[in-house]
Amino acid sequence: MNRGRKSRPKNKKRLKIAIPKGRVLKDSLELLRNAGYISHPDKDYDSRRLIFDYEDDSVSLLIVKPWDVPTFVEYGASDAGFSGRDVLLEEPKNVYEPLDLKIGKCMIAVAAGTGFSNSTDIYFSKTNLRVATKYVHIAKDFFNRKGVANIQIIKLYGNIELAPVSGLSDLIVDLVSTGETLRQNKLTPVEEIAKISSRLVVNRASLKINPAEIHNLIEDLRAQVK
Repeated sequence: MNRGRKSRPKNKKRLKIAIPKGRVLKDSLELLRNAGYISHPDKDYDSRRLIFDYEDDSVSLLIVKPWDVPTFVEYGASDAGFSGRDVLLEEPKNVYEPLDLKIGKCMIAVAAGTGFSNSTDIYFSKTNLRVATKYVHIAKDFFNRKGVANIQIIKLYGNIELAPVSGLSDLIVDLVSTGETLRQNKLTPVEEIAKISSRLVVNRASLKINPAEIHNLIEDLRAQVK
């Protein structure tokens, strides 16, 4: 339920919320709009500007790269933010994480070329198994828990699916949504590592300084998620 436009006392400092550019930007804006915190259409937040401080919005928005959202929140450059769970797992930050926003749903998974069986036996099939990923911490932790010691992690920043095709790696660890990109590159999911969605993260100092406003933000977004 949209509770209507949020009002704030004159001269009251607005909460700053960091939201990620890219695939969940539209859903993030819709959540905030439905909760009554912003009033403009998506196009008004789609420019080279990084801070949007419209007078008729009750919060200021910082639109930043997804991997930077938790950092902006941790250091107090924003009071709260919307961050993918993959980012929080890969680079843990000292932030409060009160709510699963249920947007940007996907998973982190292990995938392999079609020459491999859909079995975890693949992990022990070679003496030096190469795994390409940008999620180095997540991959290391996963394979350590599996007792797989024969791996070499190769960090890539993009085009992860090309690694097995080109012979760079045997496996990849990456985000999987529909699986279409994997299929187009003749890759098969082997095992899910973690379910991923966007989370509300809050700066711990802001929670103490503005407890009522942060609580209202959490509850208003929780109502939209339900």
